[in-house]
Amino acid sequence: MSNNSNEPWVEKYRPKSIKEMALPMAKLGRQRVNVAEKLKEFIHNFFEEIKKINEKNQQIRSFNRTATEKQQKDEISLPPEKAAVLLEGQPGIGKTSIVYALANDLNMEVIETNASDTRTRDSLEAKLKETSKSRGIMDFISEKKKKLILIDEIDGIYGNKDRGAVPAILDIVKQTQFPIIMCSNEYKSNLQSLYNIIPRYEVHPLPKDEMIKITIKIMKNENVKEITKEDLELIIERNGGDLRGVINDLQALSKGERSSDEERKDMIYSFHRDTTEEIFGIIRDLFQEVETLEQARELTNKSDVDYNFLYKWINQNIPSFITYKDELENAYENLAEADKIFGRIRRNMEWSLLPYFYDLFAGGVVLVQKKSRSKGFRPVNFPRYSSSAGMSLSNAEKSLYQKIRQVYEISQTEALRDF
Repeated sequence: MSNNSNEPWVEKYRPKSIKEMALPMAKLGRQRVNVAEKLKEFIHNFFEEIKKINEKNQQIRSFNRTATEKQQKDEISLPPEKAAVLLEGQPGIGKTSIVYALANDLNMEVIETNASDTRTRDSLEAKLKETSKSRGIMDFISEKKKKLILIDEIDGIYGNKDRGAVPAILDIVKQTQFPIIMCSNEYKSNLQSLYNIIPRYEVHPLPKDEMIKITIKIMKNENVKEITKEDLELIIERNGGDLRGVINDLQALSKGERSSDEERKDMIYSFHRDTTEEIFGIIRDLFQEVETLEQARELTNKSDVDYNFLYKWINQNIPSFITYKDELENAYENLAEADKIFGRIRRNMEWSLLPYFYDLFAGGVVLVQKKSRSKGFRPVNFPRYSSSAGMSLSNAEKSLYQKIRQVYEISQTEALRDF
């Protein structure tokens, strides 16, 4: 149906320039605005203003070195509304894509952190310093490539454990030498102190016709011919304005072989039996949220995702979430044990063993994490093969397959599935 590239299409087709984007509608207050033009204007004005302020502060510091204590002058800072802006809108509508495309157009470097992963004052400040230190953040004025700070998922800050994070962000806004763009998925009352001092742009999903144009272009580039306009309209409807979700679903649907209209429709519905439990969310929840075997069971039981399908997704994404060798070893050992049990289930039709299979490939894999666990963003990758999709083997896998074939007369699909 399409080529065998495993690169997520949301990354492959992420716009590199604002000119490549279908810009979502945005509002500042009640006024409709061109968000890209407003952000470009904000960045331009920031650097003009901060240059003037730095020059004045240099004069103040020079004066203070010889002045008496009573004569000392306070340094000045850029008003918060000129130092930072907030983009607010549902996930998947292109907020971060706008930031990166604009930075690329302006030849800027993006310094990104995720507020939901660094939710205390110390961790947030340390993250920003750590992220920028390797690029000489303190010497930015003399560097040719200017910087842009992106703080994503600012609405991920909540509750007692996050006390101090909002004041830390306010301090960073007041002291920054970089323009700051924050992104939020929704309005949060605990961020009111932030809303009061910086511009908040409400970003809306693209209209349906724009999404269809984008997906048709992707299908043409990927040589996808069996998916119809009706399929696209259903995918868009099921995703409720989430373009990222639309592209993910389109790629998943393209992985299958030729299928009937009804089969494709059933598959699209299977992606969204529960939109909060779609496969990307399930994988992230398993690896990042689940802390007990009971939680793993609860998540897999209510997910409505085929057990064999989920098994392949977990197998593919272990390296994305588990990074320590000892934990990786334990995860793959549990996965291997799960595979043995599944072999017994298939051979002997012992479906009573299915709960143990779930426990090992879901809970047994994700619960080995002690040091690897992180709430930050991790890419979720499509399985390299499925029962209905083609695959490409590495040289090492091809060599192993040839050795297996000397003993067993099986196909590549069976070799990857069973060994």
